[in-house]
Amino acid sequence: MQPKFAYTPWEIVEEGFDPRTLRENESVFALANGFIGMRGNLEEGSAAGSETIQGSFLNGVFDSEPIVYGEKAYGYAKNHETICNVMDAKSLLLFADGERLDLGTSAVEAHRRVLDLRAGTLRRSFVWHTRAGAVLRVESARLVSLRRTALAAVSLKVSCLAGACTLCVCSPLAPAVVAEGDPNDPRNAAGKDRSLTPGAVEAEGQTLYMEQRTKRSGFVVCCAVEHRGVAGSARTEDAAALWSAEQRLTAGTGLTLEKSICYQAQRGQDAAPAKQTRALCHAAPDFATLCTEQQAALDAFWEGAGLSIEGDDALLQGLRFNLFHIYQSAGRDGRTNIAAKGLTGEGYEGHTFWDTEAYILPVFLYTDPALARKLLESRYATLPQARARAREMGHPKGALFPWRTIDGEECSAYFPAGTAQYHIDGDVAHAVLAYLDATQDTDFLADCGAEMLVETARLFYDLGFFSAAKDGRFVLNCVTGPDEYNVMVNNNVYTNCVAEETLRGAAAAMERLQRERSADYARLCAALDFRPEEAEAWRAAAEKMYYPAPHDGIVPQDDGFLERRPWPLGTIPPERHPLLMHYHGLNIYRGLVCKQADLILAMTQYGERWTMEEKRKNFFFYDSVTTHDSSLSMAVFSLLANEIGETGTAYDYFMSSARLDLDDMHHNTKDGLHMANMAGTWTGLVRGFGGMRFRDGVLSFTPVLPPQWQGYRFRVRVRGSCVELCMNAGGPACRLVSGPPVTVKLNGTSRTLA
Repeated sequence: MQPKFAYTPWEIVEEGFDPRTLRENESVFALANGFIGMRGNLEEGSAAGSETIQGSFLNGVFDSEPIVYGEKAYGYAKNHETICNVMDAKSLLLFADGERLDLGTSAVEAHRRVLDLRAGTLRRSFVWHTRAGAVLRVESARLVSLRRTALAAVSLKVSCLAGACTLCVCSPLAPAVVAEGDPNDPRNAAGKDRSLTPGAVEAEGQTLYMEQRTKRSGFVVCCAVEHRGVAGSARTEDAAALWSAEQRLTAGTGLTLEKSICYQAQRGQDAAPAKQTRALCHAAPDFATLCTEQQAALDAFWEGAGLSIEGDDALLQGLRFNLFHIYQSAGRDGRTNIAAKGLTGEGYEGHTFWDTEAYILPVFLYTDPALARKLLESRYATLPQARARAREMGHPKGALFPWRTIDGEECSAYFPAGTAQYHIDGDVAHAVLAYLDATQDTDFLADCGAEMLVETARLFYDLGFFSAAKDGRFVLNCVTGPDEYNVMVNNNVYTNCVAEETLRGAAAAMERLQRERSADYARLCAALDFRPEEAEAWRAAAEKMYYPAPHDGIVPQDDGFLERRPWPLGTIPPERHPLLMHYHGLNIYRGLVCKQADLILAMTQYGERWTMEEKRKNFFFYDSVTTHDSSLSMAVFSLLANEIGETGTAYDYFMSSARLDLDDMHHNTKDGLHMANMAGTWTGLVRGFGGMRFRDGVLSFTPVLPPQWQGYRFRVRVRGSCVELCMNAGGPACRLVSGPPVTVKLNGTSRTLA
């Protein structure tokens, strides 16, 4: 495949302008800070002859509307929740002697955009030959502050290289242009009313201000914009506000402008963050100071990750690009999470899935544990809604977390592939247990973790039963595993694995709390009506958990998986993928076909259950029946391929995963980037090629070196220690970067690092 971007280790560079790639590059060049997200739109908004998807988003700000069913039954999800495209404040329009800058019609050369992964900025430059004869160099930069949650900023410099012109700069603050989407694609928000109700619009001196309200969810969104460096005037115009300035330019002269952008959002009838929004915007530092802060924030992040690969620039660029985007898209306030597309687009309506716990959180757990805790806290914040959903679904105890949501309410209108994915409870519990093991954070255990574990264990215990037909084993029937092409099945292996872990882990967590935090244990026992015999029942269920028996060495993904009719995948042309867009669900569900890693995911997460030979045989079987129509799939297959010694196959899957969005391999990057796949590539390096495992306090590595590389390194944090693994032709080496001494197993040999 011809690469879209040159293989530069710390930058994504767009040379020239191709209108055919504008929409996907708007996703690639997006900037965010966990609260504000801005797509990489051109400052002038659009270009003649090309299509654009405008986008500015605030994490957690959504609107809702009732789901309309042709035939509705009890317990169906009630409401859509859809992320809102809020007012646009990043645009800058340029006019030279009345000619508007437009890349589709203006004479522009040397157009260049650079996403700097170390600086956290998007920079752009080009030369504009105006129709009146002036030659202008235009340079702009944009950032969304990682240190100041409410702030973003844009800078502009226009230099006159030859001739003369009257330059007019216009800075609008306008309601968003909401993308229409594809009504035939269930992965986007087509047909949903995401427009906001206009509120106050003000313009005075150098400042613009706008308020908007959601129609149903009760959010008030405020935006203030302040301009510096050039004196201008402001006015309101219809539902928008506009600041503009004019300056006569001659050869050797220029114009420099900075604008600070502040967003605030509050929920409730009395929400009115106007005063605070204006004050924050007015107090914003200059662009250079924000850049210094941004660099420092990213320096700390990259120092913690310590990621490097020698000999494969394409892969290194892809990995760093992926890490950069998941870092800047993750919610940091303990209330907001990370959507499937982050803050880069409206794909999947801005919903959070199980992707967070299963794919994304492990990256932060071992690179930025404080951020991992915030993501877990955001899930804990939705526990009341999860309890209510469990009651609605007929469970007298426990909590059922939603398959897709923004605010904690189940938003999936298609329950066979949505609500039936009970494994989401196990994914949450797995993440809690992994966090507790890696950090020993007993405050989190007492404040959030134990309660989450108790409620998920209760849900699984009520969902299952000891089946006489299965020799008294504990079974979980009518569930959907990670694979959305096999729904409403009995005893999905992955679901049973996470359920067993949850049941055991919840019992152990309550015992630990009793030992280490007796007052908190007593408080929780009273609040949750918990008794020790409940934990004993969980252990009994875990001990008797049922798993389908292998057939000729093949582990069935669920009880009936191997009974389904083989699907000749080799006969399906590429244009008929994903299958869900071209075949009725019943056709798919009857076939021996997988959308994504499911049993393979179980084997990577709970590998001690199977021998290496069993993993090898099942890898090749499931590889032959999996379409990888989900972006969650390839990174997992790469992981298991590495474990069974198929380094070449692992590398091929890894490369497809690492550059999926940079090279638009799924042809839908325009709707936003694939956050879980991006996180999966870090896992592919660290757990795949690096062979990193951490369980019960033991950190181990079994690294391999692909022949395409000269070497690689990365860092992980466990229990306050930062450990670096370096691997090259001379073999592996570990060192302790910071923190207390730690014992590490390297290829089975234990050593203490200090």
